[in-house]
Amino acid sequence: MLRWLNPINSLAGRIFVWFWLVLLSTVFLTLLISRSLSDPTDIRRLPSSLSQQMQRQLAPLAQSDNLASLLQQLARDERNRWLVVNNADQQLLNPEALPARFDPHWLTELAQLNRPRMLRHRNVYLAGPFVIEVAGQQLALYQQRQRPQRAWWSLRALSEPVLIFLLLAVSATASFILAVSISRPLRELLQQNLSFASGKLNSRVSSLAKRRDELGQLGRSFNTMAERISDLLQNQQRLLRDISHELRSPLTRAQLALGLTEQQQNLQQLPRLKQELERIDAMLDELLTYSRLDAGQYHLDINPCDLTAMLTELIELNQVEADSKQQHLLLDAPEQLWLDADGRLLSRALENILRNAIKYSPPDSTIRLSLQQQPECLILAISDQGPGLPDQELAAVFQPFYRVSGSRTQQTGGTGLGLAIVAKIVRQHNGTLQALNCNPGLSVRVTLPRVAATEQTRPI
Repeated sequence: MLRWLNPINSLAGRIFVWFWLVLLSTVFLTLLISRSLSDPTDIRRLPSSLSQQMQRQLAPLAQSDNLASLLQQLARDERNRWLVVNNADQQLLNPEALPARFDPHWLTELAQLNRPRMLRHRNVYLAGPFVIEVAGQQLALYQQRQRPQRAWWSLRALSEPVLIFLLLAVSATASFILAVSISRPLRELLQQNLSFASGKLNSRVSSLAKRRDELGQLGRSFNTMAERISDLLQNQQRLLRDISHELRSPLTRAQLALGLTEQQQNLQQLPRLKQELERIDAMLDELLTYSRLDAGQYHLDINPCDLTAMLTELIELNQVEADSKQQHLLLDAPEQLWLDADGRLLSRALENILRNAIKYSPPDSTIRLSLQQQPECLILAISDQGPGLPDQELAAVFQPFYRVSGSRTQQTGGTGLGLAIVAKIVRQHNGTLQALNCNPGLSVRVTLPRVAATEQTRPI
């Protein structure tokens, strides 16, 4: 909840804080105007003890020779500031001592009272009148003290139109900043979206993806989506080139074999023709299998499977191909190891890995198949002694249509779908797939949970 309200990393939190500040500003302005319209002045009774004390302090001043001497003495008093009023005509004799924005009529109000009072007007405190006689003139003295100005009082000193203008200016600025912070990245996203839709597959958002709020997540999601679509389109284009090349070669050889058979009127070329047709059929079957897996048209048929027996059978089926390259297939596994899985699909996935290891391992090398049992999972590894893979391509090798090298030969050709089919099957069994360089060679590790799937029939 607190993370959602964080105005730095959350757009929702930023909008919430903005509306909250606008509401607080409105309440603040309402209170400020209402208090400015009311009269913040009150008159209180001055305690008699304080009144007598101040009378004693003023007694020496009554001995002044003249009015000018009195005013000079009062001006030298740094602790207290005094206002002097002539009682005869109520004239203020030292107007320079009057506080700013203080209404002098309050002196007249105090003079009409029969004893000294304490007056508070805004931030000014005034005590008096204290009557003394100097040079035959009756004077009323008022002691004033002024509280330091605060920001609140400074704002109160402003008129209502100025306060309203300030609030509108602040809220308009905040609204503009908020609107720009939302609309600018959305405009960037719209432009890059239109650019990507027009065929510019390298279109990406930059500044938007650097944000840490929901808009930043949207920008990064767009970049991920665009990258994925771009890769798929490039892989499809490469697939069309590769498939056309792969199909052209066996078709050309098949046509040549048919031509020789017709010319020579013998059947010696029929085995070669059959081999090429089987090669075409295998490629089409691989394409169809991945297409069905990707479209969710396969269903898991979960049954108990003995993985040790499955690996033993795969070794027997591929032993002839391994013997042709003087390769040794070694199995390290318990006598029996059961797992609930779709045996047909899982066997096909493991055979793809094994045939890949046989294809890329050099002659007179060893291919190891190991099966380990853990408390919560099973780990199956097939390791060869081939050239391995560049470290940066270990994860990409399980992507559809991916090939480490762009060159295609009779020995290493293929659609690039074998390991992609393996990844689809393993993930459907809630497992993980990992390729590791073991110097020399490559090790493909399959990790399957003890309960790979719980439904008897489950769509892929």
